[in-house]
Amino acid sequence: MATIRREQLAGMGMHYKYRTLEYFLQAQKELGLKSIEVWCARPHFLLDDYDYDDPKAFREKVESYGLTIGVFSPECTVYNYNLCAWEETAARHSMGYFENGIRAAAGTGAKLMVVNCCGGARDEEPERVFDRAVSRLKALAKTAADQGVTLAVETVRPDDSHVFNTLPELVRLLDAVGEDSVQASVDLTAAGMAGESLKDWFETLGKRLRHIRFVDGRPQGRLAWGDGLRPLEDHVEWINQYGYQGYLSLALNDARYFDDPREADRKNMAALAPFIQ
Repeated sequence: MATIRREQLAGMGMHYKYRTLEYFLQAQKELGLKSIEVWCARPHFLLDDYDYDDPKAFREKVESYGLTIGVFSPECTVYNYNLCAWEETAARHSMGYFENGIRAAAGTGAKLMVVNCCGGARDEEPERVFDRAVSRLKALAKTAADQGVTLAVETVRPDDSHVFNTLPELVRLLDAVGEDSVQASVDLTAAGMAGESLKDWFETLGKRLRHIRFVDGRPQGRLAWGDGLRPLEDHVEWINQYGYQGYLSLALNDARYFDDPREADRKNMAALAPFIQ
């Protein structure tokens, strides 16, 4: 049977947005997880373009629950900071935010930070958004390399942006950036909405695929496994077939899970249990 290592699974706190950090960490510990992907938003971790929470103290708190920080994920879709913001002031603050995110990630010991290229106006030419994404990722790549952090860029749903919705768009972006510190992440929801499989991403990107948002869907929604339509066993087999060793982020964020996020994680882990090595 196809299997995944427990250490590859990374709990994420988006659906714990109405709970304390301690509540989230305790839930991950009780469910047997070993790693987390940090959702960088209040109430869990403050990050803005001026400052950020003490990463050393944050890491120590996480480690006190027997967990490690595998991935850093600044909120960059629905909040004020967007990598492709077109207005000058917004762009300046956004770049400060991502620069701080890289430094905070390094301070926590995370080697990977997930970003996307939201923020382009829908009434401007997509090529202008593309050019901004290339320029800004090139600028961030130097800080990332200096800090020992890899940026993993993901595609997004059409609801979030009219650009960078598909794998071919992302490949073109990565080729244009051309920096070792800028690689790829796949959100299975965005990929599913584009009609793409995880197999397609492995076939196209190979070792450039550094992170997976490992969730079920219909294809919309970041759902617990079993609440959507994706064949879990097929996905685990592809992970094995292509020798993927990176993190599998359990990034649930559907509103149905807000009232009892711990139960959502429990259900998720129960579905994954037969495949955990």
